[in-house]
Amino acid sequence: MGLREKKAQKVREAIYDAMLTLVERNGYEAATLEQVAERAEVGISTVYRHFENKDAILLDPIARNTSGLADLLRARPDDEDVPVSLGVVVHTVLDVDENARIRLRRLRAQLDHAPGPRARLWDLWHQQRLLLEDAIAERSGEDQLWNSAAAHLTIMIITMAADHERDSLDATAPADYADRIIAMLHGAGSPLPVRTSTDSPTSSPGRR
Repeated sequence: MGLREKKAQKVREAIYDAMLTLVERNGYEAATLEQVAERAEVGISTVYRHFENKDAILLDPIARNTSGLADLLRARPDDEDVPVSLGVVVHTVLDVDENARIRLRRLRAQLDHAPGPRARLWDLWHQQRLLLEDAIAERSGEDQLWNSAAAHLTIMIITMAADHERDSLDATAPADYADRIIAMLHGAGSPLPVRTSTDSPTSSPGRR
């Protein structure tokens, strides 16, 4: 990264930190771009140069890495089994330092009270999934259904682990909690739906 890129990144982070702090203090709707510019000590034109609106600022840490999961998978050795590579991807995303985890928790706490950015977040995750499906398809040799299921499950594990850290008093680290989910899915205790016979609509197979 060159000097210009580093300077631009520093400005973006200052704007993001200003936005997050204002939202925590007064709520998402009350925060204005003028207030963000003042707190970040930049001009309003600088804010608009980097971001089109408040949603874009609040979701910047996620939006800047929309292709992140796919890129991480493509960085793995070509001869590595896809499920193994996806396990590394999960750990890479979740096994971050405490400062990064704190910032993510702060962001998620605000998204719970901001419907607009929260809806946009689902769009970003959708983009992540489609890009990850393409990356899986390049290596798996499997059909589209397998690739799609692998992408869905990978993202589900990541989001479940992140939700657990936010909502639980359990001190389990997100990456370790993801390992618990993966172990359950691979074991007999997986609560995955069971395909039932079409000629036995009343049957209700349980977990065995």
